Amino acid sequence: MHRPISLLLGVLLCAAVAQAEVFNFAALQSVMRSQSIGSVEELIAALPAAQRSRYALVFDSRSLQGATFKDPRVILYGPDARFTVTFNGDPRQRGFQTVETMEFDDDAKEFRFRELVFTARTSDPSSLAVSEVNPDRCTRCHGTPARPVWDTHPLWPGAYGERYGATPSSKERAGLAAFLSQWATHPRYRHLLAAARFADPETFRPRALRQYSGVPAEPPNAELALRLGELQLQSIAYRLARQPDFGAYQYVLLGVADNACGHIADFYPAALWRAQQAEFERFASSTSQANSRQAQLKAKRTTDVVSAAGGEDASANALLGLRFVAESALALPTDSWTLALERRTYDFTLPPSSTATLRAALLAQVAERDPRIRDLGSYATSSDGDRYCNYLQRRSRAALSQLPAGSMGATAVGTTSTPPPGLAGGLPASPVMRASSGSAATLARPAALQSCVSCHTKDGAPQLPFLDPAQLTRELHVRPSAHGVLIDEIRFRLSPQAGARRMPLGLVLPDSERQSLERYFTALAEHAD
Repeated sequence: MHRPISLLLGVLLCAAVAQAEVFNFAALQSVMRSQSIGSVEELIAALPAAQRSRYALVFDSRSLQGATFKDPRVILYGPDARFTVTFNGDPRQRGFQTVETMEFDDDAKEFRFRELVFTARTSDPSSLAVSEVNPDRCTRCHGTPARPVWDTHPLWPGAYGERYGATPSSKERAGLAAFLSQWATHPRYRHLLAAARFADPETFRPRALRQYSGVPAEPPNAELALRLGELQLQSIAYRLARQPDFGAYQYVLLGVADNACGHIADFYPAALWRAQQAEFERFASSTSQANSRQAQLKAKRTTDVVSAAGGEDASANALLGLRFVAESALALPTDSWTLALERRTYDFTLPPSSTATLRAALLAQVAERDPRIRDLGSYATSSDGDRYCNYLQRRSRAALSQLPAGSMGATAVGTTSTPPPGLAGGLPASPVMRASSGSAATLARPAALQSCVSCHTKDGAPQLPFLDPAQLTRELHVRPSAHGVLIDEIRFRLSPQAGARRMPLGLVLPDSERQSLERYFTALAEHAD
């Protein structure tokens, strides 16, 4: 009797120790307070060994921290990339006095970015300024919701080991030699563990024997991409499951997540798919164009353009069917889902050793609503896989056939109105997210409309196209709502009868501003007539 109890206590103790060893931003703050840390150098030295043993080196940085071949930007990603710390090494570089962190919140399934700026060059803890979570300086590149930017397999331009499975180029080898010549005595880099491995070609092109020796199976860039990709898939699945109409579309989303259960058309009632097919084909064409353009731009960023041009075809990794449902039915933008630097692209390729799939992440979300899917999911990769796929197709067609007429085809608002710098005129917007034009666009927008935009183009509220008056006009009379159609819901939410649910939530608008909103939406509704 005592032995089982002892074993149980041992298991619980091990679990408690493992939990205590988790290093995150709260743990970093605790270390900084206890050690009165007042400089970047002291912060790096205080990080646990596990955090300083896994890292990538960036010699051409597009971030707020500069980098060179000799003094690269360091991305410490630890055992699982749930917490990353970055810094650079030359006082002349931008961001030299700044440490950037990224933390993955397992409960909210979201990424949280922060800046730690040491305003003085002396070791004075009072000189430290810590930013809010996801400040504007971070979200300009990482977007909202924030996502990591780390390119996609098999190319990581600007990071040592740019090309997957290849020996570093001559420029990279020369740069690594310069970096390693100062590593042991550098005030910051000397705290990096086992940096000498970057001089070993097998670090970037491991032989089969090393795959079984306890050494990480993937090169640093690929390992970081693998870990970040896994976390991003969890985040995507979580956001999908929290869209208001997820219940109706959960089976088609799960069915097309890995393209193993047939074409997207198999999940739609025939009449509904006929109405959607042309838009889907335009969506597929735009995706292909965007990914082709991304591959070209990405190749130009590498130090060895000729070798880089042979990357994989990203079109096969575009989550095409799932993204179409997300945008056209759930009004959820997908143009910043990937890790790629170029936004409005759709390459989700992970390194070959990855076992993470969006299907697995989505299945966990769907199983909360339909527990049977968990058991059926075990058949998905067996000879009896049809049992799983047939169930998804049957349930999807049944759910979609119950939708009110006109409810399909809601469109999402793009997360950016213009492409990022360097991409202007390059990458097309997703076809479901293109800005519309028409007479509705000429109506003057009231200032109070911004409060609607701020809420309804982010997670947590139904996605509504307030930035696209022509699309909003089309939806006002067809999008179902609790009080009729969308225009009825808007009028109710602006009225005193809405009580605590009166919009905008948390704001008390002057009557004049509320009336201007009512007149604006009424005018749009009249255009629809």
